[in-house]
Formats: sequence, C-alpha cells, structure tokens
Amino acid sequence: MPLGNNRILGDNKITNPVTRPHRVGIGNWPTTPAEPRTATIDALFGHLADNGYEGVEFGHEAYQRYFPDVSLPVLAKKAQAALDKHGLVNFGATLHPGDDVMRQLNWIDQYHTTLDFISDVGGQYASYQVFLHPDYLNTGGDYREDARYLQWCAQRVAELRQLTWDHGLNFYLEVHVDRITEDPAALSRILEMCTCELNGDFSHFIARGYLKGKHIDNARKLMGHTHVRMARTYGDLSADVPDPKQDWAERGVTWSMFQFMMPALAGGISSRAIIGETGPMHLVKDTLTLDAKLVPLYRAMARYADASAQGIDLKVESPDDLKPWG
Repeated sequence: MPLGNNRILGDNKITNPVTRPHRVGIGNWPTTPAEPRTATIDALFGHLADNGYEGVEFGHEAYQRYFPDVSLPVLAKKAQAALDKHGLVNFGATLHPGDDVMRQLNWIDQYHTTLDFISDVGGQYASYQVFLHPDYLNTGGDYREDARYLQWCAQRVAELRQLTWDHGLNFYLEVHVDRITEDPAALSRILEMCTCELNGDFSHFIARGYLKGKHIDNARKLMGHTHVRMARTYGDLSADVPDPKQDWAERGVTWSMFQFMMPALAGGISSRAIIGETGPMHLVKDTLTLDAKLVPLYRAMARYADASAQGIDLKVESPDDLKPWG
C-alpha cells in the first residue's frame, strides 16, 4: 500500500486503483541528444508513440527546449496539446534540489511554480534527486556516520514531501549516486526519520555490486516508482545491449535487472509508471534506439507488477518462463 499521502496513480478512469495497469514511459535524459528524432516535439512524440510508449516523465525544462520564452501556464497548454496529439500522457517529473539551494533562506518557495506546472500538464507525481553535500562526494558513504547531517537530510526530505503532497502529487525520493540516497545504510537511517516511497533507480546499486542485505531489501520494499536502465555489476552504470533478446536468453543484464526488480515490483508500485532511462552514458551512444529496444522488458516488468498487485504470483525462474521479446 502507498505510504502517507501517496496514492495509487495511473488511469483514473479505472475506479478500482488496484487494477490500474502499470504503464511505460521515458525520462527526459534519453531524449536530450540533438538528432532528427528530437529536433521537434512532434518528431520526438511521434517516435515514442510508434515504439509503444504511453507517456513521458518531463518537467518544464524538457518542454522549454521546444517552446522557449513563454510563461509556464502557456507552456503547459502547448505541452498538453502536443501530448494529446500523439496519445501520450505526462506521468510526472524529476526535480534536482542542490545542497547549496537547500541552505538558502526560504529555499523551498521556488518549487511551488514547478509543482504547479507538473499538475497543469497532467503529472501525478514528483520524484527528487537530493544532492549530497560536496564534502561527502566520492567518500564511499562517510556521511552515514554523521548523525547531524543525516537528520538535516531527513528534515529537507520531510519539507519536500509535505510540499509535494500539498500540491496533490505523489512524492518519491530517488536512489542515485552523488545524492543523499547513494549509500544504502545512510538511506535506511534517513528513512527511519522520514519514511517515504523511493524511486528505485537500482542501476546505481547494481553497478557497484550492492545486491543483497537488509538495507537493499529495505530500499526495494519502499520502491513506489522506478527509473530503469541496464547496469553491469562492477562495470557500466549505463550498459549497452545490442541484442536484448539474446541477452535475456543468456541471463545477461536484462535478466539480472528483472530479477533484482522482482521483489520491488511485488504488489505493484504506486506510480503505476515504469520509466526508461538508458543514457546517454558510457557505451550507450544511441540512447533513443536502445531505450525503444528495451520497451518489451519494461512491459514485462509492468505485466509482473500488474499480476502481483492482484495477488497473482508469476513464476519467473528462468528466461524461458517469460520471453519479453518473444
């Protein structure tokens, strides 16, 4: 069940929230490279609709690439018209509060207009990447021992959570390197002081070999939303997958990601949105093509979560039990 004021989101036309299907979308980051498919918003949304996406996770910055120099209310109307034209929806957005920003007087006030925009364009949630203090970057999690700092982090999360709820949106805190969520033990301490649902971008754990243990289990239990990309343990955070069907059959990164995600998807996730976010990074040079090739994997995750939300336990113990690519 969702925590606090979070709700089961998804298609509100379906009155029983439990039966609302999980949908597949794409985040802003994979759509940022300049190329023909991102040259116009119609080109981008046409590509997404043609490849089976149901929506996007975009904030106002993503739309300002296509509609510069207009007010946020006008931008929301233009964005909604483009979405409607291609049969897409805007699921929500990811925001990035910096440590320096959160130390300013009345720092949180700037987020009112941002959250209003998310609502105006049909979004149902805000996910946050809360930046780690510079003194703790690249220290291997030293901040887990700083009780005062962890309490400060929890207080900032509580403020963002309440503001987001006040705007009628679900709140998620994203698992991410260089953020206050990068160390599993520190994350557990923050969540003890300010419990909330997580955006489980677990590629950040998998790439570093954080695969088991009580803190990993706690993070998966609290996942209410997710960003998905392929990660290679002790290798690339964003791994290229030239042939996803073969990779799945050979128990490669697609299979490993699905297996890691199964406990987190159990019971369904409250956002009802699985967001592809493949790159661009490391060897991923054509992120839009790779993400589109992985839509069947995202759909398999959605199918697993749909079944689990309705009490059906799908057994996926070998690649032959579920074949996303047929």
